[in-house]
Amino acid sequence: MKTLLAALLAAAAATASAEDPVLATPPALVRQVPPELPPGTVFPAPEVVVVLGIDVSATGEVEAVRVEEGAGEPFDSAAAAAARRFAFEPGRLASGEAVPVTITFRLRIVEPPRAPAEPPPPPLVALTGTLLERGTRRPLADVPVAARRGEETLATATTDADGRFLLRVPAASFELVAAPIDHQRLAVPVEAKPGEEREETFYLEATAGEFATVVHGERIRREITKQVIPADELAVLPGSQGDTIKAALNLPGAARAPFGGGALILRGSSPADSAAFIDGLQIPQIYHFGGLRSTFAPRFLESLEFVPGNFAADFGRLTGGIVNVRVRDPARDMLRGEADFNLYDAGVAMEGPLGSDWAVGGAFRRSWIDSILPLFVPSDSNVSFTSAPRFYDYQFLTTWTPSEKDRVRFMFFGSQDKVVLLFKRPANDPLITGNLSARIAFHELQALWSRQLGPDLRQESWVAVGLQTFDTQIGPQLFFNLDTRRLDARSTWSWQATRLLEARAGLDVQLTHYDISLDVPQPPKEGEPPGVPVSSRPRLQTTQSGTFNDPAAFLELRISPTEDLQVVPAVRLDWSEAIQRWSVDPRLAARWRVAPATVLKAAVGVYQQQPQPDESAREIGNPNLQYERSLSTSAGVEHSFLPGVDLDVTGFYKALDQLVVRNLAANVLPSQAPYLNTGVGQVYGVETLLRARVGERFFGWVAYTFQRALRTDRPGEAERRFDFDQPHNLTALGTYQLSSRWSLGARFRLVSGNPRTPVTGSVFDAVNDVFVPLFGPVNSTRLGPFHALDLRVDRTWTYDRWKLGAYLDVQNVYNRGNPEATSYSYDFRQSQPTTGLPILPILGVKGEW
Repeated sequence: MKTLLAALLAAAAATASAEDPVLATPPALVRQVPPELPPGTVFPAPEVVVVLGIDVSATGEVEAVRVEEGAGEPFDSAAAAAARRFAFEPGRLASGEAVPVTITFRLRIVEPPRAPAEPPPPPLVALTGTLLERGTRRPLADVPVAARRGEETLATATTDADGRFLLRVPAASFELVAAPIDHQRLAVPVEAKPGEEREETFYLEATAGEFATVVHGERIRREITKQVIPADELAVLPGSQGDTIKAALNLPGAARAPFGGGALILRGSSPADSAAFIDGLQIPQIYHFGGLRSTFAPRFLESLEFVPGNFAADFGRLTGGIVNVRVRDPARDMLRGEADFNLYDAGVAMEGPLGSDWAVGGAFRRSWIDSILPLFVPSDSNVSFTSAPRFYDYQFLTTWTPSEKDRVRFMFFGSQDKVVLLFKRPANDPLITGNLSARIAFHELQALWSRQLGPDLRQESWVAVGLQTFDTQIGPQLFFNLDTRRLDARSTWSWQATRLLEARAGLDVQLTHYDISLDVPQPPKEGEPPGVPVSSRPRLQTTQSGTFNDPAAFLELRISPTEDLQVVPAVRLDWSEAIQRWSVDPRLAARWRVAPATVLKAAVGVYQQQPQPDESAREIGNPNLQYERSLSTSAGVEHSFLPGVDLDVTGFYKALDQLVVRNLAANVLPSQAPYLNTGVGQVYGVETLLRARVGERFFGWVAYTFQRALRTDRPGEAERRFDFDQPHNLTALGTYQLSSRWSLGARFRLVSGNPRTPVTGSVFDAVNDVFVPLFGPVNSTRLGPFHALDLRVDRTWTYDRWKLGAYLDVQNVYNRGNPEATSYSYDFRQSQPTTGLPILPILGVKGEW
């Protein structure tokens, strides 16, 4: 039976062998990877064995690994990880076909030979440091820092946004080195104890000049001629006494005002035809009495935009030019401040963060010329000061950034000027007796909100409320009192439709309520000589109140067919409630970069301005007047000769019409309108600006303007010179940084004298007991030329946490007696020139922290 069973089993096996495939060749190991054990692994025996089950695919790759007999961790994991990286020659059947096979693999892990014991490394020295700019405490970010011993670098780090770094150095003695750009090199030895944790702050002095600026990109240009100058450059210009806004008068296109009073006379336009703005908000007065100081202190100014003509559609209601001052946000990094004391005024400012999202700042300035000026007035002078000229101005700002897309700013600022004079003896005019007092003040509160609504859409809106006061009293009879309360609002939306097209649109609203009362002599208009005695002039008397709503809208497109060409068509729509008329002002500007260093530019536009309030007032003027109008054209070229050396040449022509002039017939026919739109004029010229920056030590410019401004008041009359026609105006200035402590600057000006109307005789006015002059042709003669040299010297002492500076700014160094006007005897038979300011030194000190 057993024999039979064995025979049956043998036959079944033979049958199976004939039908099933037979593995002829098992997988052969081609690549073995040694297991990787963590450093310091302790072996329980010199050799550790891990039995693995490995699934080898038909291509020889490891598909799966299982630990069948382990030796514990970390050996099992290391063995399995190593086996997954094995490579095999696949197993094959007798037919030669490759097939997947599961094998059992015994992996032996042998303990490596033990190295001789080494002494443990010394504990690391942890050095935490901070790099700050000496004097300003500004953090120096992104500066590589290294710990070195000889030529060996032991550790490296880079400072963060706060100037901080951390080095873990495997040595107790080493040298700490760093070389920030434009600052002195840091190389200090460090002697520490092993394992010590220490913290140090290093103050590195700036080696570049005070005038270094970082340019992040070119702002889109919408005006053909627009000079944008950083505030730090303007602050040290000679002749400006550190006043940023005053530097605008050194640029081409700006005529020099009599006595340096600071009036904006741009491209042959009257001062009333141009305006100053603080971040788009028009202010009534840009300079204090005398023009030595602007009404907005420079602490929070970012830059100054000077556009003498063909300005963008954002601005209107003017036919001249604009000066727009950009205000920066208060500092967010730390508490900062400054104090400035000089012979003319004193000012303080503070700024800093208030939480993570808020920053605040404030500044206040007051003159003390009222304490000094009486010392220079002769005791026998006809004038004494009951209250000498004095002024103050203030600025308070706070910004809130609730998100990366939103920015909110509140700004409260204002200014006041006041003077009271006492005439000890009656003047030649009987009405000019007793006291003369004047007070000019304004206060503005502005709230601004800007938001990035999307990658292509942005809006900026602001609203401002303001109070303005102008009070003048001359003796017991003459007075002028004006109080205005104004609401200004502006909203601008920008949409980058495509790469080739950007659209900007906005609303610009002015709502003004006024209260006025006056009893004054009729003031002379442009072209009328100012020498007529007050007693002989007609008197204007009125008391009234009213409200004017003057809305406007503007639309502007920026079309860029290529990267080198920009065409900017725009239109502005204004309503004047005073004369009940609309104005539509189309404008067009273009810039074409014809070469990498050369740009051609051109612009044309209509600019309309409503008459002055006294001209359109119903009781004393003509409410049926039309807008004064200017068709302004300009063309020019900008060329960069070398890095830092640029030339800007612009030619311009302005055709003026509908100018408001006095109606002479109204002198004999009271029923006639006192003013008419019969005046025309033309202004033409060339503005040239050559700017140079040589390294970080020198910057300056030469500005030259050739200009003719002519007027014709009434049909049939001869063309005459404009009151401020200045054919030649040359300004050359520069500042040189002698060292990190000393700088020297100079300014030279040469300007044609202003036109004047000659006095040819006089007649006696028996009614008013004064002599009245008789005049020759209007503006037919000219005063002598103006020229003056100004110098400025700055000395800086830099301490770790603050800086102290001293400066001497001297105007009219060689004491030139420049003619500014002509004064006459009581009967106008004798005359002598009235000269401007003599040599005027301003010595001051300024501390910053």
